[in-house]
Amino acid sequence: MENINTTTAQRYVDILTNGGFKALFGDINNKDVVMSILNVLLPEHRRLADIEYLPTERQGTLLDINKDYQYDFMCRDLSGAVFIVELQRYREVHWFKRCVSYACRAYDRQNRKGEEYDIPPVYLIGLMDVEVEHPDKEYWKERYVSEYTFREKTCYDLLEETIVIIFAEMANFHKRLEDCESETDKMLYVLKNIGKMMNQPEWLQHEVYSRIFQACEIVGFPEDKRIEYEQEMYDERRRRGEINAARLDGFDEGHKEGLVEGEAKGRAEGLAEGSDSAKRDIVLSMISKGLSVEQIAEFTGIDIESVKQIVS
Repeated sequence: MENINTTTAQRYVDILTNGGFKALFGDINNKDVVMSILNVLLPEHRRLADIEYLPTERQGTLLDINKDYQYDFMCRDLSGAVFIVELQRYREVHWFKRCVSYACRAYDRQNRKGEEYDIPPVYLIGLMDVEVEHPDKEYWKERYVSEYTFREKTCYDLLEETIVIIFAEMANFHKRLEDCESETDKMLYVLKNIGKMMNQPEWLQHEVYSRIFQACEIVGFPEDKRIEYEQEMYDERRRRGEINAARLDGFDEGHKEGLVEGEAKGRAEGLAEGSDSAKRDIVLSMISKGLSVEQIAEFTGIDIESVKQIVS
């Protein structure tokens, strides 16, 4: 049987929360764990032997529009290739274009160091807790890792390795542990479910998974890390409550009823169908509560430029 916790105190962080993600990926002591996770998702020729952690906050180029931007996690391997990890928990308008923009900025930034365009590739790995809207849904029904890059249209030639975007699609991953045969399946299972587990399952008694469980065990955190994690989780729960309240304030009674009943799809549809004035009210309410433009875009699905126009 699967060891899913529904009633007792949480033992391991939920990696698919901002606090849990930061506790795992943001701690340099977990470097081996991070490499193990990425190596399951990366192509074989890009398996990591060592990484250097990179600053996640970068100065933007359009200073009057976007002064800075922040990655969730960024590192570089021994060859110079850059790896970005982004956690996606909420629906967002034009989210794929944002991923391309993030990867392109990291790629272009490396070009400034030389003049011969011999630029190491950039990989952006998205941990997707929302559905990827594939045009061919039937093809992707039992596939959970997708990869996008520059290839020739008819024969798929790859002239150079430049920008690669990989999505680990946890939102559509519903396998039970006993049905996970490949290492990819097992890793996706852990990434999605570890926050609900009370012990490391016997089927996952392997050094790689033991290190993941050890790195995610809350009681093992140093005091300063535990305090930071608890604050992150408190802030995240507070923001979620404020956002839900703002949504309720901005929708008509029909949309409110859908939200109260917990219809997840109704939230996205309600926001999409809401009037411009309702969206404006929601955005301004969130701004008044101290949320940033980026946070508002992430939680509501309204694109960043539209949020900026409302608050300007």
